[in-house]
Amino acid sequence: MKHEVDVQDKSTAQEQPSIHWYPDPDEVLDNPALSCYFLPLVSFDHEHLQNGQMYRIHLFGIEGLPCVAPDRYGEPHVWGFAYNDGKYRWLGDTAVFGGMNVPEVYAWLLQDFDRNCEYYMHEQMSADDYVTGAQTALASIANFDARAYAHSVYSYMYTRIHYQRTGQFRHMDELTGQRPASMGLRSARWLLDHLEAQQLGSSVLAGLTTVERNRYELEASMIVGGAERFHFMDSSQGAVVAALDTERQHVYLLQ
Repeated sequence: MKHEVDVQDKSTAQEQPSIHWYPDPDEVLDNPALSCYFLPLVSFDHEHLQNGQMYRIHLFGIEGLPCVAPDRYGEPHVWGFAYNDGKYRWLGDTAVFGGMNVPEVYAWLLQDFDRNCEYYMHEQMSADDYVTGAQTALASIANFDARAYAHSVYSYMYTRIHYQRTGQFRHMDELTGQRPASMGLRSARWLLDHLEAQQLGSSVLAGLTTVERNRYELEASMIVGGAERFHFMDSSQGAVVAALDTERQHVYLLQ
């Protein structure tokens, strides 16, 4: 990974050829409908020196949804995808979310933001205030407590549209005039370089059980990059890093 964007640089950011911020779901997932679970944060190119191949790595935010019934490729800290022609195919099953009607809630949140985003941005509405105002509607639609999910999705959409309009990276707190909530922030950079991602990923791997580590045969050396989810979504506090298994053509997102 050759490029980094420092969040402390407040100048207008130019989209670099090897990095795509907030990519569209159909660019990263073979089934774009799954973007209600996997919010696309950034894509970047990785040249794997061992086999000389170029891979398009995608990082997702998986926020506000409890992993009710963890299963292979869908566990709280490990999400597994098959890699094919620059896109991911999730190897898990939505049953891990325990029957929550996430697609319906996500569709409502998208529609609401599209209809009212000018108002929300003019008022600099925080994610907390948004969720408070949307509680009644969410309760009538969702079959689960959707407040944490709505908080994450709203802040993701807010920072995304700001970037799309201005080319500038801003945290949700900056955009809504809130006091910065940087507790738990591990890096000031939006995109972590490969060594820093390996350091953070190593702590995730260390926290896995022996069964989990053996199930995926994960090693720190497989980690190729990462990002702090905090920058993209107001409620996030950790990083997401990508581990590439070139033998199986799998990508694992660790968070």
